[in-house]
Parts: sequence; structure tokens; C-alpha cells
Amino acid sequence: QIRGVRELPDGRVLLTDRLEERLVVADFASGRVQVIGRPGRGPLEYHLPTSLIPMSGDSTLLIDEGNSRLVVVTPALTIARSFSLRIPGIGVALSARAVDAQGRYYLQIPGWISNARERGDSVWVVRYDLRRATVDTIALIQGATTPPNRNDRQLGIPFVPFAPQDGWAAGADGRVAIVRANEYRVDWRSADGRMSPGIAVPSDRVPVTMADRVAFTRRFIANSPIGGRDPNGGMSAAPAELLQEKTIREVAARNTFAAVMGPFTQAAPLVAIDGTLWVERSGHVGTRSTWDVFDAAGRNVRRTTLPAGRRLVALGRASAYLVATDDDGLERLERYALR
Repeated sequence: QIRGVRELPDGRVLLTDRLEERLVVADFASGRVQVIGRPGRGPLEYHLPTSLIPMSGDSTLLIDEGNSRLVVVTPALTIARSFSLRIPGIGVALSARAVDAQGRYYLQIPGWISNARERGDSVWVVRYDLRRATVDTIALIQGATTPPNRNDRQLGIPFVPFAPQDGWAAGADGRVAIVRANEYRVDWRSADGRMSPGIAVPSDRVPVTMADRVAFTRRFIANSPIGGRDPNGGMSAAPAELLQEKTIREVAARNTFAAVMGPFTQAAPLVAIDGTLWVERSGHVGTRSTWDVFDAAGRNVRRTTLPAGRRLVALGRASAYLVATDDDGLERLERYALR
């Protein structure tokens, strides 16, 4: 289950395997794969590794989902330290989505954490300077739609899948892109706080089918820590009984889904090295993934459709990294030249 990919300066790639709990460095030229560190709960270990975020000085930030903390991987590909990211006034550890060249962390704070009922389903996007313990507000965006209250204790999806919600991404230069869902466009926020509204992009209204609901539920259970707990009470991969087709269909039928998809998927937008932003368009299960590419002015400059059965996980200097899944559920990382 490939969850994070980062291209290194020498062309090798770091990647995480959430199910087998591995952080590895892979060399496309030689075919070699080397494991870094080990799974566990110790200070230099990780549990359910997911995203990989570039840091200054060619270090990498690993999101340690199972331990609710962050792990710093050095340019020499050793684990330097792990820590929990706790913002002043918030008592739970948070994750990060980006780190800029000054070492500041970019993350979002859901409404359920800050207990701001008047915000509804909105979330704060903030920048946190760990050294100075200061928090800067970047934007208030539309988050996931809260589902109706449930009276049973069966497995449920804690949001309404396919409902429109804003997306965002941050670059190393401190620029932040906000992808608006109600009027599909990309607004850029410069490092000094100036907002530049983008140009609206036409989008199709894609109805949500039962096949879409089942496929989404299968991915959600397989990839979400909500589905499993280990003997110590911590997070673990979803147990096999939750991944049975009968169980998946029951969960899909029981939960609330939007009738029509938002203009883009819940996949996190990607900031490329050239400063463009990639956003995945919505589409039915089984169709080829399509990504819109926006420039620094918020213009939709091109559209890229991936080969069938692939998903985009990372962008490098001249390459796109895609994951292909075979009939046995095994995942393979592929590299494609960007044109």
C-alpha cells in the first residue's frame, strides 16, 4: 500500500508501504530497494508510515500515522528524531501537509478540534513556526460535509463522500494554493499574504453511482485507521473481515453520499517543482484519472490523463510517479517522463 513518494536529488526515490510498515529507498537504475529504519513505537521507529514531505537541506518529513507523530529523515537516509506537532491551545497532535524553506509547517485544523460551531464544516489552514511557537492563519476553507447523526454503532464514514470541499497545497517558497469547490478555481496566496483569485474552470456534474459508492468505501476502509486497532489500542491496518465484499457493500448502502460529485476529488493537490498546481478531476470508478494543471496566475494551462489503472502520487523534476495495482492487489511504483 504505497502511501508516500519523494524523489531524491540523485534520482532515487523514498517511498512508504503502509501495510508492510516499511520506509524504503528505491533505485530505478539498479532495481535495488533498501529499507530505512524499522517499525515500532520507539523514538526512532514508525508505525503505519504514510506521506513523505520535502524539508530544507534535502531532509524528509515522514508522517507516522500509527504513532500520531512526525519523523525526520536525514539526507544520509537515517532517522534523526521523531516528535509530535502540537499547536498552542490545541491538546491533540496534528499532522502536516507541507514544510517551507524556513522550516514552517502548513496544516489544517478541523472544526471538531477548535469547537467552532459557527464555522459549520469549515476548517482553518494555518502556518506554524515551531521554533517561535507562532501560528499564522492562511485561510478558512470549506471542509468535508458532516453526515447526519447515526443511531447505531456500526462502521460509518465520518463525512459525506463526493460532496464538494475545498483543497489546498503549499510550496517550499511559502505560496499556498486554495482550490475552490463551489466555483472551481485556484486562488494563490503569496508568502506575504496577498491573495490572487484564479479563473473559474467549467466542470461537469458527475452523478454518484452505486459502483462509485462501493469503490470509495473499499478505499476508505483499506486506507483509513478507523477500521483497525492493534492489541495495545493503537491504530492498525483494517482487519480482513472489514474488507470482505459483503461488508463493504453494507457500509456503502448504510452511509450518506452526495448525489453529484464535486468538481475535483479528495486527492491532495500537488505543487510541482516548476510552481504549477495539479488537481485531480472527479470521475466515475474505472475511468482514467485526469489532472488539471494551473499556473501561478490560477489559469488552467493544460489537462493530463493518466494511463488506465494508475494513480498519481508524486511529481519530480522531470518525472511523474504513478502507482499501478494488479488483480491480486499488489501495488507497483512506475516513473513516467513529464512532457
